[in-house]
Amino acid sequence: MAVLLATASPVRAAGFEPMFRGNPERTGFVADGPQAPLALRWKFATRRGVDQIESFPAVDDGLSPAVVLGGVVYVGGHDGWIYAIDAATGRKKWDFQTHSRVNSTPTPHDGVIFVGSMDNFLYALGADDGELVWRAPFGSKFFKQISYGGVRASPVIHDGAVYVGG
Repeated sequence: MAVLLATASPVRAAGFEPMFRGNPERTGFVADGPQAPLALRWKFATRRGVDQIESFPAVDDGLSPAVVLGGVVYVGGHDGWIYAIDAATGRKKWDFQTHSRVNSTPTPHDGVIFVGSMDNFLYALGADDGELVWRAPFGSKFFKQISYGGVRASPVIHDGAVYVGG
């Protein structure tokens, strides 16, 4: 897994919110993105040690796109952990273990990080410390011993409610 950043202090583009594809409509459009030249600033090894999260010019490996807010990178891993990483240094601020891999993009809102896991739970974690605020179960579906459960979609916040698909 790779988290790739262009600068040591990411700047939030106008009209772009810290969530999957940048806004509730999921357009993914941003008028002013990273500017060249781009350079690697740091690397972060996940607990599994196989995946690496890097500060570089792109975004991710297609599983859990990262989100950056207030100088912190929030990202989920194949290893079942959710990480908060200092965007300037690449040092871990906190981590939180789920019981399966995390495909969902973390969504920060009012000091809480909302993120789903393939363990069939939507998690709400404290943005500052990673402490569990709450978790909500999602149903699991099995077909011929294969689980089709889990929270793959990325949460969106609208009018004080959290919306997420399975």
